[in-house]
Amino acid sequence: MSEVIDTCRKDRTAGQTLGAWLRVARFQFYPMAFTAYSLGAVAAVATSAPFSLSVFLIGYAALFLIEFCTLLANEFYDYETDRINANFSIFTGGTRMLVEGRLSSSNVRTALVVSLCVTALLGSALLMINREASPVLAAAMLLTGLFFGLGYTVPPLKFSYRGAGELVVSGTHSFYLILCGYAFQAGTLGNALPWLLSLPLFFSVLGAITLAGLPDRPADSLVSKRTMAVIFGPRAAAFIACGCVALAALSGALLFPSILRSGGIRTAGVVLIVVYAAVLLRALFRVIRSRNYDRRINGVMALALGYIIWFGAVPLVSLL
Repeated sequence: MSEVIDTCRKDRTAGQTLGAWLRVARFQFYPMAFTAYSLGAVAAVATSAPFSLSVFLIGYAALFLIEFCTLLANEFYDYETDRINANFSIFTGGTRMLVEGRLSSSNVRTALVVSLCVTALLGSALLMINREASPVLAAAMLLTGLFFGLGYTVPPLKFSYRGAGELVVSGTHSFYLILCGYAFQAGTLGNALPWLLSLPLFFSVLGAITLAGLPDRPADSLVSKRTMAVIFGPRAAAFIACGCVALAALSGALLFPSILRSGGIRTAGVVLIVVYAAVLLRALFRVIRSRNYDRRINGVMALALGYIIWFGAVPLVSLL
C-alpha cells in the first residue's frame, strides 16, 4: 500500500513540475511569433525565392528556443519585481514559478544553459543545410536574437531596466521575426517587402507591451525597472498605447493595399483591422477614464494581443 502511495506522490510531483515548465514557456505568446516568422518566409517566396521546408522548420525551432531562453532569463532576473507584484496575471507579472518555489534557481539556470546549447546546434544545422542563403547573414540573425532576447533582462545590458524594454520587445516580435523568415529563405534583406510588412506589426506590439506595463508599474518602480509606465506615468503610457494602436491601423491601411495582392481578402482584412482598432481604443479609453491603473486588465490585454495577430494573419493569407 505504501508503495502505491509513494508512486502516486511521485507522479503528482512530476506532473506539477511539468506544469511549472509549461507555465514558464508561456505558450500563449508563440502564435504571434510563428505568424510573423511565417509571414517573412511567405514574403520571400512572393519575391521569387525558393522555399525550403527544412530551413523553415529548423529556423523556427532555433527562434523558438531563443524565445524560451529569453523567458527563462526573465524568470530569473525579474525575480524581485515578480515577488512583490500584486497584479500578476496570465499576461503580466511573470509566471511566478520561482516566486512560488515550484522551480528552483538552479533548475532555471540549467534549463537556460541546455536551451542555449540546443539553439547553437540548431543554428549550426541551419547554416549547413541552407546553402542557397548566406550563412553569415543567418548566423548574424540568430546572434542578434540572442543579444536582444537575453539582453532584455540579463546584466549588463538589462534593456527593460533602462527604458528600452518596450522597443526591444516590439522590434524583435515584428521586424526581427519577419526578417528572419525572409532571410532564411531568400538569403538577403535587400527587398523592401519584409521591412514594410513589419511596420504595422511593430506598432501593434508596441501598444500591447506598453499596456502590459500598467499593472506591473507599482512593482517595477520599486526595483527601478524603467518601463514606459514608470517613466511617463500610467496615464501617459495608456495614451501612448492608444497612439500605437491608431498608428498600426493607419500604417496597415496605407501599406497593405500597395504591397499585398489585390483581392477580397486584403480589402476585408484592412476593414476588419480598422474595426478591431476602434473596439480596442474604446476599451483603452475606458481604462483611462477609470483612472484606476494599478490593477489587472486582462480583458484589454487579450484584445491587444488579438490585435497583433491581424497584422500577421492578413498579409500572410493575402500573400499565399
